Amino acid sequence: MRSYHGIFVLLLLSLSIASPIASAQLHDTLVKDQPKLPMELSSYYRDFRGSHYIDLLKNSGIGERREKDRRDLAVIENYMIIHDAGRLDLESSETARGYLEETVIKPLKEEKSVFLQTGETMEFEDLDRLALAKLLYYYVRDDIYFPHPEEERGIERCLVSVPKVGLLLLMYPEIIKFPCETMRTQHGDCTDKALLLSTLLKMEGYEVAIGSAPSMTVNTNGEYVWFGYHTYVLLKDEGWGIGKLELKEDIFGHKMGGRWIILDPIYSPRHFDRIQLLGGGKVLEFGDTPNWVGYKDETFIPLNEVLFSYGLVNEEVISNVPPLIRCRR
Repeated sequence: MRSYHGIFVLLLLSLSIASPIASAQLHDTLVKDQPKLPMELSSYYRDFRGSHYIDLLKNSGIGERREKDRRDLAVIENYMIIHDAGRLDLESSETARGYLEETVIKPLKEEKSVFLQTGETMEFEDLDRLALAKLLYYYVRDDIYFPHPEEERGIERCLVSVPKVGLLLLMYPEIIKFPCETMRTQHGDCTDKALLLSTLLKMEGYEVAIGSAPSMTVNTNGEYVWFGYHTYVLLKDEGWGIGKLELKEDIFGHKMGGRWIILDPIYSPRHFDRIQLLGGGKVLEFGDTPNWVGYKDETFIPLNEVLFSYGLVNEEVISNVPPLIRCRR
């Protein structure tokens, strides 16, 4: 696997992802004594990545076969969510669910509150379906940090002046983290945070989908630059009157129906002004529409249908997954 590491470095250095540029950290919301992952779970994740390193690497960007690559990655993302939500008949899946229950779900339900990066505490008297969804969103938005290499010590800080290198060192070698791994490290990029939020919502019985959008930036001369994709979450509105999107079917052909809410948890008070996606950054409250939504226009055809895509999170998506992806333990 080592022979592919150089390729991976060059690829990520060329990707234009939603990466940090400059901002001051607000209140520290990180848990200092986060429980370690059970050894058997860490081993499962390591084995999975060992089996799928090339698949994950290939699908970390959008290649020549863009639509197929996006579907392939959506299947892997589905598997990671469903596994950590405890929906598979695997010991590792049940262990993952237990870890998230004990470290996130149970404490949030008991406290009925979440500490925000602004220094405020969001509290709820009763945790109805809407309140619980908000609680989970704000937890992932504010308590899981997007990596800021300049805040690190050692080699990451020394190399931060080299574009993408510091961020690369913080993300490597996971490429994409399982939700429990993101929870343990309390750091993750857009995909890591989206997978964690989707998993927590899935565990509580919400209908969710994983979406992608072009990770586009604008050069100083005003020209558009596009590499890779951005990941977000879609939550089905359960009658709250918040959802703005009416979606017909997902990238796999599954019927969506109803109205959907975009949840994009990298837009936190700590990180929003470092976001380089088109439209820039703003702090997103539950139900807000990200600025990048307005850039779905003729400029990016034929990318619209592929990159502005979404896939429902359900077991059916992975029911016929090739054996390569089913890393059983």
